[in-house]
Amino acid sequence: MAPAQADSFYAGTASNGQPVRVDTDSINRASSRSVNFIYYLGEERIFAQANCDTRGWTTFPENKTQYPQSVATQSMVNFVCDKTRNISTTARTARVIDPPSNVRATPNGKIICSLGRTQITVFEATGSWYRTNVCGTKGYIHKSQIQF
Repeated sequence: MAPAQADSFYAGTASNGQPVRVDTDSINRASSRSVNFIYYLGEERIFAQANCDTRGWTTFPENKTQYPQSVATQSMVNFVCDKTRNISTTARTARVIDPPSNVRATPNGKIICSLGRTQITVFEATGSWYRTNVCGTKGYIHKSQIQF
């Protein structure tokens, strides 16, 4: 099951009778039509990428394309695609201006690394936080810590 601390969206019950939940912290736009996300089918954790044009998704590492077989899986795809509809994938360069600056796993979440004065690449903003991959994984830095 999804970790207790993870934010999740309950999409409903799949055609096989198992609950479908989306890890909302895992959702990020991969391209203008694709969204990466993690979902849970019952207890199984599944890495996936939705194609928002076809409303299907591909699971990894199997690389198997799926299409909704239930209201729950349709709701799952709609949720991840709609959640990222207005998010840009354009990368921007920013300078860290107030070191040490913490990069967190989620906005206000666990610290995954700290930065000194440096340039970093940031992506879309989520409220007052910018997504970055400067720590080698997806993380967030507060807008007060950077300058464009």
